[in-house]
Amino acid sequence: MLGGAPVESKREFGKTLQPAAASSTNHDMRFFRRHQYLLCFLAVLVFCCVMVLRQFMANQVAHVQLREDFILLHDQAAAPGCAGLYKSLIERLPSLSDRDLVDDLERTSMLVDPKAPDRDDLVWKYYESVKRELQNRSEQRLKHAVERAEKR
Repeated sequence: MLGGAPVESKREFGKTLQPAAASSTNHDMRFFRRHQYLLCFLAVLVFCCVMVLRQFMANQVAHVQLREDFILLHDQAAAPGCAGLYKSLIERLPSLSDRDLVDDLERTSMLVDPKAPDRDDLVWKYYESVKRELQNRSEQRLKHAVERAEKR
């Protein structure tokens, strides 16, 4: 009997652990079953946010790459390729953010002399176009600010 008593207590001890572990697993599964639609929605929402941020960063990198390729082709005197990139950059000006425009203005201002206009130089033309776009945006922002101030 001495040998039998410890075996039974081991069995009883093992039985008490199994229901506790199973209970925890069942509780977790019940939680996931009850909230499966909410959890799926949250997973899709997080995935979409990550993809939007990734696309935003990819667009920003693509613009910087296009601008740097334009400058490189200009430095290498590859006129046909440079003209095509210039056209692409000019078409994208209205959709660029203010930060991208300021970056472009700073980058091109290092390459041109703003006081000595060179109407044949594509980098100078791009510099002037970016500067004009920023001025137009600031004028519009000023007009909206004045209108808002007058309403109050």
